[in-house]
Amino acid sequence: MDYITFLAHFDKFAEIPTASKKSGSYREYLSALKEYLMDFIKRTRPLLDLDEEFEKVNTEFDKKWEEGSVPGWNREQHGALMHSGAFLDLSSFESAADLEPLGLDRLKSALIALGLKCGGTLKERAERLFATKGHKLSDLELSVLAKKKDADIKERIKLREAARNESHIQRLAAILSEEKEATRENVERKQARGASENVEEEEGEPEISDEEENDGVPYNPKNLPLGWDGKPIPYWLYKLHGLNISYPCEICGGQVYKGPKAFQRHFNEWRHSHGMRCLGIPNTAHFANITKISDAVELWGKIRRQKESLKWNPEHDEEFEDSAGNVVNKRTYEDLKRQGLL
Repeated sequence: MDYITFLAHFDKFAEIPTASKKSGSYREYLSALKEYLMDFIKRTRPLLDLDEEFEKVNTEFDKKWEEGSVPGWNREQHGALMHSGAFLDLSSFESAADLEPLGLDRLKSALIALGLKCGGTLKERAERLFATKGHKLSDLELSVLAKKKDADIKERIKLREAARNESHIQRLAAILSEEKEATRENVERKQARGASENVEEEEGEPEISDEEENDGVPYNPKNLPLGWDGKPIPYWLYKLHGLNISYPCEICGGQVYKGPKAFQRHFNEWRHSHGMRCLGIPNTAHFANITKISDAVELWGKIRRQKESLKWNPEHDEEFEDSAGNVVNKRTYEDLKRQGLL
């Protein structure tokens, strides 16, 4: 499984077969993954109360677990019911022979429900089950009790905790959804790069000598933007934000903007608005992403013509009514009047 596939499916536990979830290695994997996500959130979101988040998840999980509606554990719930057995009312049976028509499987299920040994022939199972009629389990001999009952209970507790950890991880993944998506995009971008770009990034920045550091001028052969610490930002971050792409704007006097964010933001800034005013054009949403003067002038002329065609024209829009009640526009009315037809 590659890293992108893992990012897309690591919190989709319903896709994992129930049989695989019973192993100790799976429970160790869940614990390690949960610890990693918790540590990451504590470093990136120190004000977030994880205990409160887990309390909400636990309340919802306990309710779904009792209902048997935890995603990915429905089959396990059915399996647990088979292992826990189904009780059988013995009040209507007079002898062990009356129980034999129920069959081996039904008698086995009833014995499991009572915590008794469930092996043997049909007759042995019927006799063992009928012997419990009118007695408490504490009154029965130890030889008929199943030895695996405690082990089964412990195993169910482990499975429940594994399911609970899955719910916790899903909540942590939801909190980190933005980081997960950004990581996926970054990995895809790296995979789409050419070999020369990857080699360039792996080589990194050359080592800076002590003399260059003492000069007070940061070593910046690629002319990268400076960060908050006065040093050039990493080259991968420079490429991530698209700062290697230039966007010239003719309306702004040939100003060049680095990166798509700065380019989109400049349309609402003073320089672009001033250039539009100099052209006699309002800086509205119609002119978004237009950087050439000729394109802006052409679009403004088209918009003005559309507005002119929609303006109210008395020659066509003003209406008159003659003596017969006919309604005509002003031009037609004047023509009929000159002809003496009114």
